[in-house]
Amino acid sequence: MSRSAVIAEIAAHVAESVLCAGCTGKGGGCVVRLITAPVPALPYRTAVVPRTEPSPYTPTMPTETERCIESLLAVFQRYAGREGDNCTLSKREFLAFMNTELAAFTKNQKDPGVVDRMMKKLDLNSDGQLDFQEFLNLIGGIAVACHNSLVVNTPSA
Repeated sequence: MSRSAVIAEIAAHVAESVLCAGCTGKGGGCVVRLITAPVPALPYRTAVVPRTEPSPYTPTMPTETERCIESLLAVFQRYAGREGDNCTLSKREFLAFMNTELAAFTKNQKDPGVVDRMMKKLDLNSDGQLDFQEFLNLIGGIAVACHNSLVVNTPSA
């Protein structure tokens, strides 16, 4: 299985953990559970990409981290503002994001209300929309789970 397929599977599991029962987080959110949710052991492992020395920074070229941040901002902005405020995702905008960017998760859901419940858990201020920080809670939780599964839990050679 490819590295991207493994990440998609982990993303689906982490997205499901947003829906944990009995969370007592303030505002009904489940950020701690999301970020610390254990990922089930995968029956396979992908090779960890070997570390390479970073290329020298040149002022005209963005660094890899800067490109990643730009990418996150661009993805958020691609969906935000279609229905009004360009600083937040409405329920429909969030659904469009999930169906496109995390399609492996939404395609495998039998319950049509799962994305609505995720939105409610991520919406920490209960305003019915996700701002960029609330959006990053989902992305960060997925990133942590991927890191734990692909790097931390991979036996060293």
